[in-house]
Amino acid sequence: MSETIKELEQRKKEQYDLLKRSPNDQHHCVGFDLPTAADAFEHFRGMLEELWGYGDMCNGHCLHTWDDGGRKLYRCRNCGGLILVQESEYHGEENDDHYTDYFPVDSVQEAERLNELYGGWAIEKEWKGKKVFVSNGHVTPYFR
Repeated sequence: MSETIKELEQRKKEQYDLLKRSPNDQHHCVGFDLPTAADAFEHFRGMLEELWGYGDMCNGHCLHTWDDGGRKLYRCRNCGGLILVQESEYHGEENDDHYTDYFPVDSVQEAERLNELYGGWAIEKEWKGKKVFVSNGHVTPYFR
């Protein structure tokens, strides 16, 4: 018997809550320790497991830039590390542009804190660590 959407969502929440209570199982994706953003992206591309979707709003600010988007927490299947992903979409007259930022986080709590503190533009401005930026499918070759 297959699970209903509600049952799947409940199971996902239970797994997320369990992860929050297991700090020893949390670390950032080791792809961010590689020399370039392109190397990092190759490490986790196609290997991300969604752990939690934070939606598009938190504390009155958008969790994306431009017109649409949101943030999600992922686990890299290669190393078990965590990545906070911000997806944004700009609605152009003819084509839409898609932007994705990948931020290494060391814990679920860090991801939640970033969501609470920073909107889409603010996290891009305030982030001091490495991040991978992808614009319309093209990886910026250096860490931003």
